[in-house]
Amino acid sequence: MKILREGLTILIFASCATSAVSEIEEPVEITAGKVTGLELENGVQAFLGIPYAAPPVGDLRWKPPLPAIPWKGVKVVDRHGPGCIQPGDSYMSEDCLFLDIWTKADASEKLPVMVWIHGGGWAFGSNSVGTYDGVNFADNGVVLVSVNYRMNSFGWMAHSALSEESENGVSGNYGILDHIAALEWVQDNIEKFGGDKDNVTIFGESAGGGSIYALLATPKAEGLYHKAISESTWINSNNVTNLKHSNGFQDSAEVLGSKAIAGKLGNADSDVLTRMRSMSAQEVLELEHSVALIVDGWLFEEDPIETFGKGSHNNVPIISGYNDGEGLMFVRQGSEPSSLEEQKNQRTSQVGQFNEDLVNFYVAESSDQIFDTEVDYSSDSTFIRASRELGLAGARAGQQNTYLYVFTRNANNQDQRAAHFMEVPYVFNNLPSRASRDDKQLAQLMNDYWVQFARTGSPNRPRLPVWPSYELEGQQHQVLDIEISQGERDRKPQLDLMDTYVRDRYKAAK
Repeated sequence: MKILREGLTILIFASCATSAVSEIEEPVEITAGKVTGLELENGVQAFLGIPYAAPPVGDLRWKPPLPAIPWKGVKVVDRHGPGCIQPGDSYMSEDCLFLDIWTKADASEKLPVMVWIHGGGWAFGSNSVGTYDGVNFADNGVVLVSVNYRMNSFGWMAHSALSEESENGVSGNYGILDHIAALEWVQDNIEKFGGDKDNVTIFGESAGGGSIYALLATPKAEGLYHKAISESTWINSNNVTNLKHSNGFQDSAEVLGSKAIAGKLGNADSDVLTRMRSMSAQEVLELEHSVALIVDGWLFEEDPIETFGKGSHNNVPIISGYNDGEGLMFVRQGSEPSSLEEQKNQRTSQVGQFNEDLVNFYVAESSDQIFDTEVDYSSDSTFIRASRELGLAGARAGQQNTYLYVFTRNANNQDQRAAHFMEVPYVFNNLPSRASRDDKQLAQLMNDYWVQFARTGSPNRPRLPVWPSYELEGQQHQVLDIEISQGERDRKPQLDLMDTYVRDRYKAAK
């Protein structure tokens, strides 16, 4: 491990997951300079590691991103840029605001553009993960863009001193501001890669789905994209807070940030910002500070749940969905409560006095159902409630092009439900070669659905199974499995209870 003044870098080099034939001969000129990438075997061109913003280091740590610094000559972008600072041994740096592009188009074309935002709890991950290789998306007729963004305390630190220096009087949400900067870069540059800047679809999974949720909720992103896909939306009571006051679930973001900084640097003083920005990347990473979307009155004018409840979000076609066993990744056999009484006590401590019906719903009827009930609670509270919220929001806004899916395929164990993340290799059509023919066909179908939606705002076209739109009355969804089917009102009673619980907590805090 080598500690650099501007950040932390682990000297492991990432490479493209596909085989390159040659370097691209004709450079592409973008706003900051000229770039050249890789020509791959299947005719796809890959441009890996393009800076879309200035390095957020030194005095730019904990500030909104600035445009990329221009360079002279031709920059060879033939490998992924480092991921943003995170725990573990990975290829990373504080200088991490890079994006990747896969395309088969030339500059005269205007193909749909899809911008991928990776998951990882706003704490882990990068666009260099092999599952996110964009070759098959490009081969299917879109320009695929994948972005890195600030995570952990680098992306989510709020502090009164940071708010005071900000021209908008706010702090935090730097990861979301990075997304907006990347989308602005796409508007300025993507036509040079054969993309249509007027047909941009944002999509992401888990924390990336939480980012899609955020971009739908903020007026600051309006017009930068035209369609949205959110997979397993990671938005819950633990990762949304308010800049200045408690929101009923946790302290204000500024209080949480001040506690974290005081725990590392001691009591704050007039020189606190200099001291904060003098911390090493490792010291920032070690702060006892949780990540959260921050309602600040500027980027988010109100709690997103209120925005979506009114249908006043950025009104674009939406696909939202989830896996039917999300919580299987987080609830391990043997970790569940040992008795019904213990489970009820645990649920009461989580929900409190706000909704006794909700407590009772997530207490098993018999001891042999305790594990499954824990999986349900983890799934619904952490990912599924917010995923349905986006579907309902689209329907409330009168958007006919709103679609919901439930992914149910578990190729590893067909007797179990589909755990968190299991749909992602299917979406990218990047299954391992040993996958069954049925699974490969499902992957191709899902990739076709996502691409068709990016083209037209609907996943439907001839020779694909019809996917019904999601409406307030019927609440129909598409079941994505080896056998495609439809369902309706999935988990409606418990999700209605959970929505009421969340809204009541927010109201009680005001």
